[in-house]
Amino acid sequence: MKYFIVFLFFAVNLISFAQSESLINKVVKQLHLDKSKIQNELVVSTIIPNNPNETIIVIPEIVDEGEMYFELNSHILIIDSKSGNIKSHFFESSKTNNWISDAIQLTEITIDTAPYKVSKNERAFGIRLHFIGSSRPNPYENETISLFVQSKNKLKKVLNNYEILYNGGEWDTDCEGKFVDERKVLIISNNKTNGFFDIFVKNKITETTNYINENGECNSIDKVKTKKTSLKFNGYEYK
Repeated sequence: MKYFIVFLFFAVNLISFAQSESLINKVVKQLHLDKSKIQNELVVSTIIPNNPNETIIVIPEIVDEGEMYFELNSHILIIDSKSGNIKSHFFESSKTNNWISDAIQLTEITIDTAPYKVSKNERAFGIRLHFIGSSRPNPYENETISLFVQSKNKLKKVLNNYEILYNGGEWDTDCEGKFVDERKVLIISNNKTNGFFDIFVKNKITETTNYINENGECNSIDKVKTKKTSLKFNGYEYK
């Protein structure tokens, strides 16, 4: 029975992967994109939780690349989950979207389907970009989120590359050094500005100091504080 369940699990996942790949191929064809110019490792898709008839797909299109370097145009789409037909499409050039990987590497793109109900009749979804630095003495990690709402056959970006995670610092690669870790949570409030609910931001900031104690051991001290801010819609986007 145990082996049957394991087999069933892999079979279901294999079917799901095949269906997802088929939908992505249909979308690429509709967009008239060159398959060799797709950054396949960063392509993501997910069914919209409150509407299983629609699927969000992100297709990064390679504009330029080299050794440990690439620039990507962004295609963010909502498609029909069965047919693969495009219902809404948002395009942004690599010149403005910040989808660039070099010394600071773009390692992951994820779709955030948390219930960001930004207005009475509109629910946004998020696209998160995760970056990691390559320097050992100066470690760096960053994650940003952009929020999108669907309006008829178009997608509108209402929050642009907002930093929700930051981790960085400087140390001697052995022990001594200072680090800062910031993690933000977005909460939709009841207050409105220009027809959209304000977004309450709770930021947990941890400052860490590593030092050598009198016994020659590496110790650390953490100072934790919370900062609260809010984002308001200016008629075009949240600021």
